Amino acid sequence: MSTYYRKMATIDMNKKKPGVQAAYMTHKLTTKVNGAKLKNRFEIGNHEVTIGIDYMLRNWDGGYTKNGIPLDTASGGKMPYHSIYDVDTRNIGVFVRDVVDLDAMTLDYGFRYDDTHISSAYLSQPDNDYNEFTGYLRATYRTRNGLKLFAGIGRSSRVPDAKELYWIGSKGNEIGTPDLDNTTNDEFDIGAEQQFDAGVVRGRAFYSMLDDFIAYNASSTKTIMGKPLAFHAYENVDATVYGFEISGTYFATESLFIDYAAAYQRGEKDHPLRGERGTHMPEIPPLKYTLALNYDWDDTMRMRAEIVGSAAWNRYDKENGEQYLPSYAVVNLKAAKSFSGGFELTVGVDNLFDKTYAVSNTYKDLILLPTTPTNDKVMLMNEPGRYFYANLKYTF
Repeated sequence: MSTYYRKMATIDMNKKKPGVQAAYMTHKLTTKVNGAKLKNRFEIGNHEVTIGIDYMLRNWDGGYTKNGIPLDTASGGKMPYHSIYDVDTRNIGVFVRDVVDLDAMTLDYGFRYDDTHISSAYLSQPDNDYNEFTGYLRATYRTRNGLKLFAGIGRSSRVPDAKELYWIGSKGNEIGTPDLDNTTNDEFDIGAEQQFDAGVVRGRAFYSMLDDFIAYNASSTKTIMGKPLAFHAYENVDATVYGFEISGTYFATESLFIDYAAAYQRGEKDHPLRGERGTHMPEIPPLKYTLALNYDWDDTMRMRAEIVGSAAWNRYDKENGEQYLPSYAVVNLKAAKSFSGGFELTVGVDNLFDKTYAVSNTYKDLILLPTTPTNDKVMLMNEPGRYFYANLKYTF
């Protein structure tokens, strides 16, 4: 991320007047992942068993430059260069899964143990170790009239990443919180699928209990020389998330069919973060839906017209940068034609009526460099306007 093309980069901060690329900042991060997995699958009676082990090493490294020069050099050593200093996340996991066929019912269950070690090259930043035992159980029951029922319960886990633990701001402030706990998710799912002569309908609902969810707290700031700087801005908080989704297909004729889908979620923190009052969970989208009309002209040509939309985003984490987003509905058109010789041509237009809309909300920790000297604004990224495309595929 760079401020090279921002207006603030053309302001001479000494003379307080517009200049020509007076000073621009760049935050450059690199990450690399290496790993390996070994697993074996075998059958014992009506059991299909999978066992395995995997290993992953992920490295994060990055820093700030001013006018292309490392910040510690450009500032005469007054400000740090590294933002995330050579952080390694090493994980080793062992797992087992068993799928049991009981005629009309299938049981699918598994367990996993993870050992994770995270370390930073900064001597002042402590290492972190995480150990977690997770698993799940899922049952699927099929009736003779095309009805499929399923229910499941399980626990999953994720460890904090290098940014959440060790991120250092360009002013030397420690934004990361080095003593975060890992997040665990206990979830219950239930659903059904019904096959009809003219189509299929699917539905699913879930309830999730998050222990030690890692949240960004924009209120964790101190004012130094008139500028607000975040310190240890991440914290653990318990929360719940629940929702449902429904989808299906209706065949009007042999050539004409309709696809539809809708999904809705809600999320709440058990209590506000330090210094805050709200409890809305971040990044919980409102009701979203898709309605599509498909037509198969023949075996070689397919056409699709769809409406993709969302209700207004009116439940959001305002204190940490999210904002109200209006509802939207966009129209996309697509057609594909197959030719002899293995060629297929696809043409289409997305956002036919050139609507301005945003799918993702804003969040303050997504900004790796401030948009203004006081960092009091959060950028909203709109989706592309109307655009046409054409793809040619060759299969042999």
